[in-house]
Amino acid sequence: MRNLLKNPPLRHFSVLALGVTALVACSGKKKSDDVPAIPPTVVSGASAAPSASVATAVVDAGAPVKAAVPEGPKSYFAALYMQAPVFSEMEYPREGKDDKRPPNKSVRLGYLRNGGKAPVIPEPHAKANCKEGWYELEAGGYVCGKYGTIDLDHPKVKLAPHPPRLDQPLPYDYGYNIAHGTPLYRHVPSHAERLEAEPWLKAPKKKPTTEEGEAATASSAAPVAAGEPPPAPPEDDTPWFMKDWGKEKPKVTLTDLQGDGTVSRRMVRGFYLSLDKIFVSNNSRWWRTSNGSIVSADRVAVTKLRTDFHGVWLDDRAGAPPTNLPIDGSGTAGIPGSSTAAAAAAGVDAGVTTGGAAPITSAGTEAEGRPVAAFVMFKQGAKYVVSADQKKVSAAGPLPHFAGAKLTGVSATVGGQLYFETADGWWFREKEGVVLRTTPPPKDLAAGEKWIDVSLKLEALVSYEGDKPVYATLVSTGRTSSNKEQDHRTPTGSFRIQAKHVASTMDGDVASDGPYSIEDVPWIMYFQGSYALHGAFWHTNFGHVQSHGCVNLAPNDARNMFNWTEPLVPEGWHGVFAGDSKAGTRVIVRD
Repeated sequence: MRNLLKNPPLRHFSVLALGVTALVACSGKKKSDDVPAIPPTVVSGASAAPSASVATAVVDAGAPVKAAVPEGPKSYFAALYMQAPVFSEMEYPREGKDDKRPPNKSVRLGYLRNGGKAPVIPEPHAKANCKEGWYELEAGGYVCGKYGTIDLDHPKVKLAPHPPRLDQPLPYDYGYNIAHGTPLYRHVPSHAERLEAEPWLKAPKKKPTTEEGEAATASSAAPVAAGEPPPAPPEDDTPWFMKDWGKEKPKVTLTDLQGDGTVSRRMVRGFYLSLDKIFVSNNSRWWRTSNGSIVSADRVAVTKLRTDFHGVWLDDRAGAPPTNLPIDGSGTAGIPGSSTAAAAAAGVDAGVTTGGAAPITSAGTEAEGRPVAAFVMFKQGAKYVVSADQKKVSAAGPLPHFAGAKLTGVSATVGGQLYFETADGWWFREKEGVVLRTTPPPKDLAAGEKWIDVSLKLEALVSYEGDKPVYATLVSTGRTSSNKEQDHRTPTGSFRIQAKHVASTMDGDVASDGPYSIEDVPWIMYFQGSYALHGAFWHTNFGHVQSHGCVNLAPNDARNMFNWTEPLVPEGWHGVFAGDSKAGTRVIVRD
């Protein structure tokens, strides 16, 4: 991926469905956005308006001093650019050894995004390095007035894209580019500009008759002297997007997709856009994207949330109900069926003795941990009832794929099958899915400290507060291969969340998959370079490897973890960065 502020290239991302099932991943680079000019000595790194690219060099964000909040109606600072950086001091951070300015303690804390509004103390502080004055945000930190305004009636504020929907699984609506070459315009094109950029709109030329074609071929064939090689075929100057690629990916890179003039870039089929609003102009329907680009609505298929799958909270806080049902109808929710039918589907005779029983025990050894949650991985599972004498097991109703439940830690072996008691009183059969267990906390963990355990073996995640598990779910991590170009394994080790973004664009060139681009990937939590936990709305393959290195979560899960992990994102901010004084939540990835 290209970084508009010329930060170092990075890996990143997860699985993309080009078509519907093709894969992409965290092997690209993080996307940054256009920003107003800032002093030449601070054009990149911490002072450059950040996006996902900030994980290249995360600095100590410290613990910003909370501003004194004045009495009366709350005032807001509204960002007017895609990135309005927030600093710890009224200074731009130094940019390494080549920066000749005097040292200062300023670090980047986070940023606001175009249209974002953060509570602010409305009186600006005048300084030579920001003629518009520095504004102090109530959550702490300072933003230069050239990046925004406190006038909420400002035309650019009113015309800004809608803010992210923080109370929904997805913060934006998304669209899928259905054909190669679709242009993204800087503004609504004129009729002539559109015909130039979209040649497929022109009336097709009349095809020559068989006789005309043969005559043209014969007349154009130059004589070849005996013994001489035939002349080289004429160079094909057909644009890449007008060629028939069949099922192959076009042999283009992101650099090849860059446009000029009215066209900012072109897209390969399968690119995703973040959508702001639809409108009509010049008798055509257009989408404005969340970053302000314009695209023909005829070339974009609006995507829907494909699943409402989510994990389970393991403590007493309000959270997900025990059963999770796919929205796309792939589950079995609402399908009528008796316990006998459900048992038959699961291979068990309801109410029939299944053999000798082992005593009901508290399952799990110190080595393997205590069972805390379970998820159905079959197309259909069942709830079970273990009889009081421990000699019978019967099915008590169907469970769809992905149904999850909190476990009590009690298990029973009946007829050679292991069952786990759920917090709702029914039993889960181990054979029908995956059981998640606790793992010992890191030795240097502080009391009550938050941390996340990701198991590559189980493709699952359990989050903790100290030694107490609080949330469990399924994930999709990186695919592995003996072919280096196709090996996208997720790195193992102990990391900390470095940066969090409500949403940010990810794109890149992958040797095995071609170029990809997804605008506003939701709920991003970078923990190592460009590797992140983040939401994935383009697939529902959770519980199986799928990505190019990142840890994919279902949108509901990603939002839950985004709101739970440190550092927290203040009101109105779009991204925040961790540092030594305010460490991000620990993430442990293990085989």
